[in-house]
Amino acid sequence: MDRVIVALRTFLTLALPYFRSEDRWRARALLAGVIGAELGLVYVAVTVIQWNARFFNALEARDWNGFTRELFVFGLITLGAIVSTACQYYFGQTLQIRWRRWLTERYVAIWMAQGRHYRIRFVDNTVDNIHLRIANDVLLFLQRTHELGTGLLNSVVALLSFAIILWGLSAATPLPLFGVDLSFPGYLVFTALAYAGIGTLVAHLIGWRLIPIQFNQQRFESDFRFAIARVTDNAEPVALMGGEAVERAELRTRFWRLVRNWTALVQRQTRLIGFTAGYGHVSTVFPILVVSPAYLTGAITLGALIQAHLAFQRVEGAFAFCIGAYPKIAEWKAIVDRLAQFEAAMQVVDSYRDPLANIAFVPASDAGLAVDDLVVRLPSGEPIASVPSISLAPGDGLLVSGPSGSGKSSVFRALAGLWPLGDGTIRLPAGGGVLALPQRPYFPLGTLRQALTYPTLAEQVDDTALLEAMAAAGLGHLSGRLDEEAEWGTVLSGGEQQRVAFARALIARPAVVLLDEAVTTLEEADGAALYRMMAQHLPGTILISIGRPALLSVQHRRTIVLDGAPASSRGAPQRVAVPA
Repeated sequence: MDRVIVALRTFLTLALPYFRSEDRWRARALLAGVIGAELGLVYVAVTVIQWNARFFNALEARDWNGFTRELFVFGLITLGAIVSTACQYYFGQTLQIRWRRWLTERYVAIWMAQGRHYRIRFVDNTVDNIHLRIANDVLLFLQRTHELGTGLLNSVVALLSFAIILWGLSAATPLPLFGVDLSFPGYLVFTALAYAGIGTLVAHLIGWRLIPIQFNQQRFESDFRFAIARVTDNAEPVALMGGEAVERAELRTRFWRLVRNWTALVQRQTRLIGFTAGYGHVSTVFPILVVSPAYLTGAITLGALIQAHLAFQRVEGAFAFCIGAYPKIAEWKAIVDRLAQFEAAMQVVDSYRDPLANIAFVPASDAGLAVDDLVVRLPSGEPIASVPSISLAPGDGLLVSGPSGSGKSSVFRALAGLWPLGDGTIRLPAGGGVLALPQRPYFPLGTLRQALTYPTLAEQVDDTALLEAMAAAGLGHLSGRLDEEAEWGTVLSGGEQQRVAFARALIARPAVVLLDEAVTTLEEADGAALYRMMAQHLPGTILISIGRPALLSVQHRRTIVLDGAPASSRGAPQRVAVPA
């Protein structure tokens, strides 16, 4: 019982926010439409059972007028069934569309904000494939909620409605066995409930293990799809290095996990399906066996027999709703757990405080940037880089150099606010942003215009500023392709991609620009020209670069050399002043 309460509480936590959102009135109206249509379907079913009694009585009495009258009534019932079914489908699908749009936008907004999509890996790495949870699990959650919700509502209302009919039939239907009437008030209702209760208990004993298996199946499916997508995104380096064998081995491993869990799922579901098939087959005959003694003794008419048979089936079927729906319930519970895990993880990201996260980010009193005794650490606590106290005024340039593994990239992540593990204070310019440009620029899906203005929305940048930035960065030859959609990360050459990064800096005009090996694919003269262009167009911007001292030392007034030695065996990193 506790598990059921927890599951319902978790479901309400996921579902209620939409019905309290800005779209709440439309959502509630659509939900009311779904409920009304479902009640209409139950009413049609009750009417059909009553119609069956009259129709078969007319047949038994060879009443032609009654027979034709009931056929006309059946036409009206059919019309009601068509209208109720169409409304149920339309309202249900419309509700799912709007609910999915709202929920997806909410989840994407939570995930893709304040670096949560990056920071989650340091807080809880058990939350796998978040992108597929948003894209796939949300849809399955809504579909299964709709199916199970309408099915449960139908079952509850049908149970009450047909139990009333069956209770009345119990009073008029004796149970003659061995010359003794064994009937009692409502015996048909209690017999149907007992039969359904036994079936439900057996189905639960067989199928409860489906829930964890379904959870793992969703996980392994997502892992396999992610691996295939990752290989597709990195097709060029895989092909250049001939790494197909390694990729095939990884795909085979992930798919084998999927198949192994899938096999366990099939084995468990086979048992459940076998039971439900037999149970359903017996259910078509069992009501007749219960009522037939009364009919054979002439105590009830054929119409009453058919009515009792159908009402018994509906009561039993409504009470045993979980038997047929158990696989979907297991899948729904697994999906609810995955979405709840995602929401909980997003809350933990904001509230989690790592004891090693002691790098303080505070606004400076002016437009400069200051670093006070910065030490960057690994999650294990081991220091990987340390930076002495340093202050940079607007327009200053700082070059961070050192051998591979000396912690240059970690220092950059700390300056960008993505790596809080360590000690020290970083004072960021008041009223100015920080733009980090990695060695390999990222290109979003869409037009070249959006690729150039990233991370600024394209519609927020006017064409004049965009074209000027392109010309200054040496990309003027692409001005005619601004609204062309392509995979720009593969269409543009390496040099053009790095020029795009400089164009982005010109468009964003941040207070601080962090450039990580920003000109490695360009000729030295072209790289130096881009840095001079930045100094000319952004004279008040602080430039902090990782790169080769031979190429970039002239472009930066100050240099910090990280020597790569363990912190315990080295002093403060060397700081060398270089002429501007």
